[in-house]
Formats: sequence, C-alpha cells, structure tokens
Amino acid sequence: MCKKELVYVLQIGMTRNIGGLETYLMQQFEHMDKDIIRYDFVNITGEHEIAFSDKIRQAGSTIYNICSRHKNPLLHYWRWIKLLKKNKNKYKAIVLNTNSLEYVFPMFIAKIFYIEMRVIHSHNAGFERKIGLLRKLLIAFNKLLLNFSATHYFACSKKAGEWMFGKEKNFKIIHNAIETDKYRYSLQKRQDKRKELGLEDKFVIGHIGRFSYQKNHDFLIDIFSEIHKILPEAELLLIGDAVDDKSYLNEAKQKVKNLCLEKNVKFLGMRNDVQELMQAMDCFILPSKFEGLPLVGIEAQTAGLPCYFSDVITEEVKITDLVNFISLNKSSLFWAKEVVKSKTFKRKDVSNEIIEAGYDINTEIKKIEKFYKDRYIYNENK
Repeated sequence: MCKKELVYVLQIGMTRNIGGLETYLMQQFEHMDKDIIRYDFVNITGEHEIAFSDKIRQAGSTIYNICSRHKNPLLHYWRWIKLLKKNKNKYKAIVLNTNSLEYVFPMFIAKIFYIEMRVIHSHNAGFERKIGLLRKLLIAFNKLLLNFSATHYFACSKKAGEWMFGKEKNFKIIHNAIETDKYRYSLQKRQDKRKELGLEDKFVIGHIGRFSYQKNHDFLIDIFSEIHKILPEAELLLIGDAVDDKSYLNEAKQKVKNLCLEKNVKFLGMRNDVQELMQAMDCFILPSKFEGLPLVGIEAQTAGLPCYFSDVITEEVKITDLVNFISLNKSSLFWAKEVVKSKTFKRKDVSNEIIEAGYDINTEIKKIEKFYKDRYIYNENK
C-alpha cells in the first residue's frame, strides 16, 4: 500500500513584473495537485510585492520576503540563513528560476541546511547587460558552487540549458506550457476586443515584453515605422512595462514621438487581458536579441497569429507554420515587407498543434508532478 506525502517546494524567481517567467510559475501553481505538492515562494526583492501575490496567498501559500541583496547584502544573506534554518524540515525541494548565474546563493544555503532536492531552472539564453571581467569571474565561481550544491538542472529549451549550464551538463527540458483554451483563436473575441479598442479597420501589430535591452524595442519601432509607410492604417500595441530601469521605456516613447507615430503606437503597460489583446492583433513581432524559449511565442501561435521572430531565438519555439525567423542583420525595411505579407492571412484555430507538441499546461504539469511524486510516494512496507 502506498502512502502520499505532501511535498512542500520553495520557489524563487517571481518578481513584481508580470513577465514570461512569472506567468509560467503561476500556471504551474494554479494547475498543480495541491493535495500532493504545495508551492511557497521567496521574494528576494522584498521591498516590492511579487506578481500574483494576492492569488498566491488566497490559495493558502506563503510568500517569504527577503530584502534585495543590492540594498543590503549582509541582511539579505542573513535572512536566507534564518529562513532555511527555521524551515529546513518543511521543504523537500527548492527551485531557483533564473535568467543568469550571477546569483545562486539559494542553492548553496539549501545544501548547507540539507534540503534534499535543489533545482536550478534556466529561463534565458543571453545576458541582460554587458558582462565585464568581475561578472565573468562571479559566474565562473557560481558554476563551481552549483557543481557542489545543485541536484537537478532544468531549462525551458535546449538553447537555454546549453547557454547556462554548458553542452556537457545533463539537464531536463520543461516546456513553457500555457492554458491553450484561453488563447485559442475566436472570431467573436477578436471582433469584441477590436471594437473596444477602436481597431476595427486597422492592421494591428503586437509585441509583448518588458522594456529592456533584450527585447530590442528600438529596432521594433524602426520596423513599425517602415510598416506604417506601406500601410498607413497600421497600429502597434506595446504591452509591458519597465522594471527599475526606465531608460528603455523612455527612449522608446521619445523615438515614437520623433517619428510622429504617437497616434499609431499604443503603450499599454502591464495588462491582465493579454489573451484578448492577442485576438485583436493581426500579427506578432518579437525581434529579441536573445531568449530562452519565449512564452509569448507559444501564446501568439496558440492565438493563430503569424509570428515574426529574430533568428537568434531558438528554433524550438517553432511549433506551427505560423513562425517566421528573420535575421537581425536584415534591415527594418526588409522586416516590414515580410510582416505586411500577413495582411491577407486567414487565421484559424491551431491549438491542437500546441497541445500535441506538449505545450498545454494540463499535459506538462503531469510531468512536473511525476518528478516529485516518483521521489516522495513510498511503500509503507519498505
């Protein structure tokens, strides 16, 4: 006879930004079998609330706030020590969801306090900022710490895993899965949202992403400027905000103003209706300088949108024929001419292709549950 043991897992990686990583974690959290597995969260920038904090607390989970290490390094590390010392017998696993190896302290301290499973999960395939000698040395040192402390390595894609851990490291790919039902194409939802936004007669281009070096908004606006010359009825929806560093957002707004495109570019900020906004779009552009495996790329395909991605993004994101890769070395005019080809595109429901490829949360969550269940369902006779 088998007995079920409730497995408590401590998740790190949520920020105040509702981005791909945060959305991914929340998808897991909402669909996990809470009779078997419970997620709690550590907010490592405790000066701000993390995304979805109300939903997390309402579901009965705990959020531990630790002050940012940039604000007070000694206090940050001391609170980690206190947290794990107090709770070392509660948590079976700790998961560090990260975009770089500049910070791996939770893995090290979890090893010290004997937390059995210590998982690091790569969500990116490039650096957000210029990496100097000191950061290179820090990353090299942190790789040694991981060899000492991490028990499992996850990645959102092969490219993200190889970039962060190296080709020789054995890592498990966990798909950035979504609720396909929320995103599947619906003509009625499209018509309703376009009417609400006054977009009925427009050619609507969409982009979702925080304003940062990675997302390449400067080039995106150049592309749209060329599109607008070809199709004056074109509109660009920019969904997302800046976190801490507002310079990229301010530069984007100034560039739109300089190009006299203020009436044609909408800065929508953070939104809770992304799936509906995707219905209103006619195509989706993601000219990022690097990505792990962009969740928005899966969402856009599920919504039936023609997608135009930079060719540095992993080909693993190409689940359907809706995806087109274009080199960042090509001109903005070249991109524009490719994008306007989608003006006559007839959308359809392709959500079954997404499900069959393993990107539906209801399928993927079973793999994650199995990962924990295989270790913590045991035979009473043993």
